[in-house]
Amino acid sequence: MYIPEKLLFLNEEDVLRLLTPADAIAAAEDIFYHTGTGEVTVGKMVMMYADKQRRNNFHSMPAILHHKGVSGVKWIDTYSDPLPGYPFSHGNLVIISDVRTGSPIALVGTTNITTMRTAGGHGVVQAKHLANPNPQVLSVFGCGAQAKAGIWGFLEGFPSLRQLRLFNRSRQPMEEIQKRLSDRIEVVVCDTPEEAVCGSRLILMASGAQSPLLAAEQIRPGTTVIGIEGFRDLDPRLGKSADKWYLGYKVPDTDILNSPRLNPGLTLTMDDVFGDMTELLTGKVPGREREEEIIVSTHMGMGAHDVCCADIVYRRALERGMGQMLQLT
Repeated sequence: MYIPEKLLFLNEEDVLRLLTPADAIAAAEDIFYHTGTGEVTVGKMVMMYADKQRRNNFHSMPAILHHKGVSGVKWIDTYSDPLPGYPFSHGNLVIISDVRTGSPIALVGTTNITTMRTAGGHGVVQAKHLANPNPQVLSVFGCGAQAKAGIWGFLEGFPSLRQLRLFNRSRQPMEEIQKRLSDRIEVVVCDTPEEAVCGSRLILMASGAQSPLLAAEQIRPGTTVIGIEGFRDLDPRLGKSADKWYLGYKVPDTDILNSPRLNPGLTLTMDDVFGDMTELLTGKVPGREREEEIIVSTHMGMGAHDVCCADIVYRRALERGMGQMLQLT
């Protein structure tokens, strides 16, 4: 019998109260694995430009999580030329539906989910399966929202970390992070990229820079480099010179190969890719095989990560009686 539809609305504050860095890491690993087993359908991202200059866009990122019984779509804006006072991206949403009935069940704010599940979610999972065990030093390029979420995620995922080395073009954000984490980990504020990677074999690129900050020659043997924006802030030669280059998931990550911004000179091709995380987690390709290997992994993300995080928030909200119920019919 058909039941009148109700939709649970969960805002950004609800998300921050209900989703943890550990949740974002677990969700990313879940999605990589179940995509590899065929239990997640990753739909094609559709992008629409809002201006003739093609600087501002909207895009939708659908997915079906068959193993969880939910489907969803992420609706997000990325405005490189926003109106004065407006951020680059905001007001993003995930709508979740029940696969069994087809009914929508939740509408979840996803700006914070996007931040948490990227560098601090799938970035951590990539490092977990590719880095040498028990790293003590993490180098982070950038101090924006993604970099900060990445730091919290890596601290959650790697209890062995003892030192954080930061490089950012502005010094104040680095000092703010240093102050905030002073009782948890040693934070070294670095003036140059060379200083930032000194003594480190685990690097997170989350800077937002429009040109490479780190050259292939600066990466020493045994290092794992995680990039969240393709090769926008990372030397694209590393895709060829590294022992192995992994994508997150080949299907959506072809955008890296096809974009002059993320693959400068379009020099990298799928022939340079060793495998992806969906293949690695399901045993189709090996991970790190030698301590001295240089490994780079890049992933642009996919809506399935966001839908999985939103589903966690939804189920937890039901348990705790949070959110606002909306009557649709």
